[in-house]
Amino acid sequence: MIDPMIAPIRRASSTDETRLGALQKRAYVKYVPLIGAEPQPMAETAAGLLQEYEVWVVDGVEDGLAGALVLRTASDHLLIWSVAVDPTQQGTGLGRRLLDFAEAQALEHGLRQVRLYTNALFTENRKLYAHLGYAETGTDVYEGRELVHMAKSLTATA
Repeated sequence: MIDPMIAPIRRASSTDETRLGALQKRAYVKYVPLIGAEPQPMAETAAGLLQEYEVWVVDGVEDGLAGALVLRTASDHLLIWSVAVDPTQQGTGLGRRLLDFAEAQALEHGLRQVRLYTNALFTENRKLYAHLGYAETGTDVYEGRELVHMAKSLTATA
């Protein structure tokens, strides 16, 4: 087993499809009782994610992925669509490592802002993102769920 904190963050490929889907389910299942439904990352197919987004993964758990980062580049920002960390790796810093990687990717693409959104009920996530420098920029409703939009401005030294 590879240590996920030192394993490379690599671009996902079609060979990761099954493991990516399983990780998305493992990482987000804890939110089902809170919102009464599957969070959007659980409902999306791994094949769809690989086709529509830029997906980065970290190997490290015995038969699956330790973490995954799903990104979309826009003209003026990088959107973090999902940060999924295997429950056995939550609290180890892997999620922070993936967020730092996303910020580096934004800068590499010449973008100075990273955006994300999360369910309004995911208060721990909101606190974490705020601690990491993300500011709440607005809310909207998607499929009956209130989403909180957040953004972080980056500098060339970030």
